Amino acid sequence: MTLRLLRTLNLALACTALWSASTVLAQTLPDEDTVFLSSFEGDNIAPLFPRIDGSYQLPPGPTADQLLWLLDELAVGETTTLVEVQARFSPNFDLPGIVSFINNVLRPDYPNAIITDLISLTPVAATVIIDGDAGPATSGFLQINAGFTGARLINFLQVSNFGGSVQFPDDAVLDLDQAADKFMTLGSTNGVYVGLIDQQQQCQPLLQRNSITALALGSVFKTWILGAVAADVADGLLSRTDPVPLLAAERAAGSSINNEPLGTLFTVQEMATLMMGISDNTATDHLHELVGRELVGSMLSHYDVADVDRLLPFLTISEQFHVFTRFNLPTAQSYVNGTEAFQQAFLASDIIPQGPSFPINFPFFHEPLLTAGTWAASAADICRTLAGLHATVGDNGAFTLVDEAMGAGVAQPNVRNAWDRVWFKGGSLDSGATGRHVLAHAWLLENSGEFGPFVVVALATNPAGGIDSFAIQSVLSRIVELTAAFEP
Repeated sequence: MTLRLLRTLNLALACTALWSASTVLAQTLPDEDTVFLSSFEGDNIAPLFPRIDGSYQLPPGPTADQLLWLLDELAVGETTTLVEVQARFSPNFDLPGIVSFINNVLRPDYPNAIITDLISLTPVAATVIIDGDAGPATSGFLQINAGFTGARLINFLQVSNFGGSVQFPDDAVLDLDQAADKFMTLGSTNGVYVGLIDQQQQCQPLLQRNSITALALGSVFKTWILGAVAADVADGLLSRTDPVPLLAAERAAGSSINNEPLGTLFTVQEMATLMMGISDNTATDHLHELVGRELVGSMLSHYDVADVDRLLPFLTISEQFHVFTRFNLPTAQSYVNGTEAFQQAFLASDIIPQGPSFPINFPFFHEPLLTAGTWAASAADICRTLAGLHATVGDNGAFTLVDEAMGAGVAQPNVRNAWDRVWFKGGSLDSGATGRHVLAHAWLLENSGEFGPFVVVALATNPAGGIDSFAIQSVLSRIVELTAAFEP
């Protein structure tokens, strides 16, 4: 069995159709759910990634620079050479095949391509939608990764046809209640919360289903680490530009930066963006170590999480991996079910000495603990956490830290285009044998001068595994779409 807390990015090249188009249907939320609302002028929100003539503009960076080079190569009249590809791509690729792919597939399919939707951008990975100005009437779903250091070579490239929506036709006609009800059927125990953050930075629900039950979160727990980093930045104890060296002791399984040279310097902001934008586990453990377990744990009460004990002691990624994989099941369960005093003692005596979880060496794998022995909170807790992050003071750039990290990825197409500010954090826990056991989504969505921010939190769990990620993606796309169509 294998453990995959995030998508593993391998060297690959493929061109496959994934999704089909669907009809968009606007929906007004019920009047009785909106009586508490009052209009107010929000901040003038400057989008993280501005659009000019319909194309997203990218800041410089290792992956952004390679992506922009690739798009330049798709200009009509260009010819990509083997020398150019050798200078840009990892030698692990079939480099002549890449030359042919760009010249004979990508450019004809997406001539003069521009970025029409930006799903995620971090220093080492990007996912975008591209469109050409002629050729087939399809968009391209493009994923690209590049190294952070050295020649910053491209080490992953995948381009798939994209039909315009991730919604299945049956979901495209659902109203909000119907969509929420359907989501609740897509796991054994799910929770969903759709709400508004009011002028007092408090969550006000518009729709709830099992929203106060603590459920496994996967990487959504990283929001509390981000809050701790922001608190230290606000207090002047850290700067967004402070260097964070890559340490062997903090490398965790499931990371895109583990193969960078030890000692490589990332900024605090880059680590935060990696942690949130692509859920990088090594970046997470570096930031956990940087601010300390005590401060991270204190953020739970700061953000009014209802059952703090479910999350303490606040483990790193590697420490949580060790609970899953380093001890026999009775021992691991004794930790999970023990008192906090027992857990603190076991953490110090047995878990911490295991060291980092990379390189991977897992003698056990306990599937029952994916839902019963990991970070857990309710959908309403996550709304309050997002509200707390939204209220981060701007001292010393603390809000900028949060805004850039939370805004680095939005999970799906057709989300960023509808809002001035989109924050997202998701999480999943998988088994190679039984598939996905946990799948969590949490968005904050905001437009200048309009109602909001809105929050959509959807937590799906199944101890038996087998969660259908595409079905959940579809129905949540519909819920987010209906939130964008909200009318008081």
